[in-house]
Amino acid sequence: MFSETLHEIYHSIRQNKARTILSGFGISWGILILVVLLGTGEGFRSSVMNLFSVFAQKSLYVYGDRTSEKHKNIKEGQEIRFDEKYLDLLKNRFSEIESVSPETSTLALVQNEAKNGTFRITGVNEDYMKIKILNVKDGGRLFNRADVANERNVAIIGENTETVLFGKKTALEKHINISGTFFRVVGVLENDNIFSASEINSIYVPYSSYTKTINSAAKFNAFCLCLEQNADSKKFEETMRNYIAHQSRFSVDDKQALYIANFETQTSAFESLFKGLRMFIWAVGICFLISGIVGISNIMFVIVKERTNEIGIRLAVGALPASIISLVLLESVFITTVSGLIGLAFGKGILMFINWILTMTENDTFLKQTTFDAGTSLTALFVLVIAGVIAGAFPAIKASTIEPVEAIRYENRG
Repeated sequence: MFSETLHEIYHSIRQNKARTILSGFGISWGILILVVLLGTGEGFRSSVMNLFSVFAQKSLYVYGDRTSEKHKNIKEGQEIRFDEKYLDLLKNRFSEIESVSPETSTLALVQNEAKNGTFRITGVNEDYMKIKILNVKDGGRLFNRADVANERNVAIIGENTETVLFGKKTALEKHINISGTFFRVVGVLENDNIFSASEINSIYVPYSSYTKTINSAAKFNAFCLCLEQNADSKKFEETMRNYIAHQSRFSVDDKQALYIANFETQTSAFESLFKGLRMFIWAVGICFLISGIVGISNIMFVIVKERTNEIGIRLAVGALPASIISLVLLESVFITTVSGLIGLAFGKGILMFINWILTMTENDTFLKQTTFDAGTSLTALFVLVIAGVIAGAFPAIKASTIEPVEAIRYENRG
């Protein structure tokens, strides 16, 4: 019985190829658009969030500026500066702080034999690379506690710095002259994302060596820190701002005096943005699918109308209304399912093609890879099939209520 029904569906589709293809195209196109939009959207989200992997999740960057108002003994325009004792005070005051490092820099002439260039020299301690997660190429290393404690003249340099000063040779374990003092290169930074790419001209040295040989000023206007995983970074930010305002004696409401960049808050804002984007993509994709479903429903009404005489004869010879309903519904579901699968296949194919293009361009594009979410796609297909049942239900019910005599008269009138 079921095989006969399938044979009739096949015969009906074969008799109306153009009409079936056009109605199925709307379904295929809708799910293809949905798959491609979701895949590229998720790929874009992953690429953006991967960029932020260079920062520790619970990291905060603190920048002191100038006061914009008079407060107690502090006049307007007073610079807010910090020192190592200040950072020790913060770390002892707040148990949530896991790592903290100064960040102070200056431009300086750097030489290696006959080659030279002007680069930004940044003084940091051994905790810095735990907060801003920069990696070095094979054979190199990051700063350790002994480098800072013993004021070692060692340096970690960017990729372009190495090229300018050493050409095609490796800089590891070689020396560079920074403002008259020789520093041994112990690491070369990797260039694997947009943030690390901004470090290609950098030179990092231990903060103790920086103040001893490059800039003797003990105070700095910026530092960064990393909190333990269970800490509430937003609450901590507010508490620390109040504490620093009290210690430095400026008004808590003076936003110009102190700027705090909370990495976790910023990434949460991006997550919310991508969540809204995903909802928009679903809305667009569903609109395309609805148009395809409406097309299927319309085509089934046309099929029922064209087969009115046939349906009347079937009912006249004893066919049950349920068999008529199942015939129309199965044809609707068959067209919907096949069209949906075709759309899924082409959608995945397009995403694979985009990924192939992206691999050819290597690091030249912001989007690194698209993602095919099989679970979401199959769920969309299941919903589509259910919609196909609904789309075919009204024509099927109409077909089952046709009076055999009226059906034959309708054919004779035609």
